[in-house]
Amino acid sequence: MKNFVRGALAALLVGSVGAAAQAADLPSYKAPPPPLPPAFTWTGLYGGVNIGYGFGASSSETGGLGYLTGVPVGVDPPVNVVPLGSAWTTGQNLQGVLGGGQLGYNYQFNPWLVLGAEADIQAADIGSHGNAVVGIVDAVGPHVQSVNSTKKVDWFGTVRGRVGFTLPSMPNLMVYGTGGFAYGQVVHNVGFADNFIGTTISSVGHGYYDNTKVGWAAGGGLEWSPSMFPTWSLKAEYLYVDLGSTRANSVPLNGGVPSIGLGVTTPLFAGTQSSPTRFHTVRAGINWHFDPFAVVAPSSAGGALPSVKGPPPAFVDSYQPFQVRLKVAGVIPLDGHGTVYDSGAGTLAAGLGSIGVRSGLTGANGVIAGASTNTSTSIIPMLDVAYYLNKNWAIEAICCVAPHHIQGTGTIASDFARAWLFPPSVMLQYHVTNFGAFQPYLGVGVNFTTFWNTRVNNDVWGIPMAPGSFLSTLGVPAVLSTFQYATVSPSWGVVGQAGFDYMLNDHWGVNLDFKYVGLHPMVHSTVISFAPQAPAAGAIFIPVKVSLPINPIVISAGLTYRFGGSLLSPLF
Repeated sequence: MKNFVRGALAALLVGSVGAAAQAADLPSYKAPPPPLPPAFTWTGLYGGVNIGYGFGASSSETGGLGYLTGVPVGVDPPVNVVPLGSAWTTGQNLQGVLGGGQLGYNYQFNPWLVLGAEADIQAADIGSHGNAVVGIVDAVGPHVQSVNSTKKVDWFGTVRGRVGFTLPSMPNLMVYGTGGFAYGQVVHNVGFADNFIGTTISSVGHGYYDNTKVGWAAGGGLEWSPSMFPTWSLKAEYLYVDLGSTRANSVPLNGGVPSIGLGVTTPLFAGTQSSPTRFHTVRAGINWHFDPFAVVAPSSAGGALPSVKGPPPAFVDSYQPFQVRLKVAGVIPLDGHGTVYDSGAGTLAAGLGSIGVRSGLTGANGVIAGASTNTSTSIIPMLDVAYYLNKNWAIEAICCVAPHHIQGTGTIASDFARAWLFPPSVMLQYHVTNFGAFQPYLGVGVNFTTFWNTRVNNDVWGIPMAPGSFLSTLGVPAVLSTFQYATVSPSWGVVGQAGFDYMLNDHWGVNLDFKYVGLHPMVHSTVISFAPQAPAAGAIFIPVKVSLPINPIVISAGLTYRFGGSLLSPLF
């Protein structure tokens, strides 16, 4: 009996050990521990918006006025005396708001050093106004010379390098310095005058400059990414911008004209004004950080058994309802040749005040012969936002702002005005998804364009006289003219669209797009003219109306980002 009990206990012990050993050989089905959160890094692309203020850099404008011809003084015999000129310095107080967007790339070399590059474009309302008055007494008598100067920065942009520094204990806070290339649109407008006291002699003229200037920019700032939103960052930045200097030389409007009642010819002068364009900016902004080419680690189902599937395909055409495109566009007017109407031709005072009637250029239909207008091309940033109703149908909103010159040709040959356009469009699109990553589309929609910050350029040109006209019989070959003001009415139009996306993966792609925009605004302006050979005619005012068919082709290219597939299902 004892032997039987001993044998049973031994068998039970051996069986238990064997079962334990067999259990130890089975694989474990416990889930792996949760992965540690990735370390914060500044590496990657980013884009965002900013708003700020620009203010002057204690600059001064310098200029002067000198005479080319004289005035006869005395009666027996009169002596030709050249009036004295003068030089002056005026203060500059550039200031105004600014706002725009930026796009850049950072690469973090180690826990404390970040190198990168950034490009930005800013709409601006930065301007200044200065004037100076100089009194002179010479052989001609007392006279007062004056200058009135305005400076305007419509927009500017920079392309800069960045050097940033972080602390390992605060990797999401970066202090950086930046510097590089700057460019912008600068308008410099100056009026000159010299009034001879006790006479009717008054010399007037103006100078004008309107062009894109280049220079440099430098500064620094702080950028911070909140821990709860690691793909976003807030920044505060200071930037000093230097766009060089502009020079506006005078154009005499009434030189050589006999003074009424005295028979003395108004002397000719030459004036000039040199103005620097330097200003400080402070701005705050927000950036969104992303890396379209980052490698995503494969995940296992439920975090349990390891996956034995192969790598996923490079492109998965899943439903992503939201889409954002950031692009650069060229705006090319297709027509751009407007018809110019003489709005004063039908009034009772047409024979006295309309330059079209008095020059013989206005026809019976009110059209000024030989006068036309066109619009300049422009390169602009563009933002598109779309929502996909399903994989094929989408609604897209397109937003941008564009600066343009309105230019006269023929008998009104001048660069007479500048305007900013805000042309939002809404499109209905059909996307073809049968070709994998290559996804062409067609769209049709409506555009509404408004014009703002329209201003005339004070260009001076000569309007020729038709043979047999009233002014030509007075021996006037041409009148000197300049635009006094201009307004542009809003315009509705249809939009046609064709383009394609090439998707690099489920979210990122590149885009090329072509649009035709029906844009046909009406421009209203007034021209003021002088006839030097007929001073008794005085100033002649010409109300004009321009029917301006712009109808541009817009060609754009940029990045596409789609998202939201895990949040929503198709609407249809």
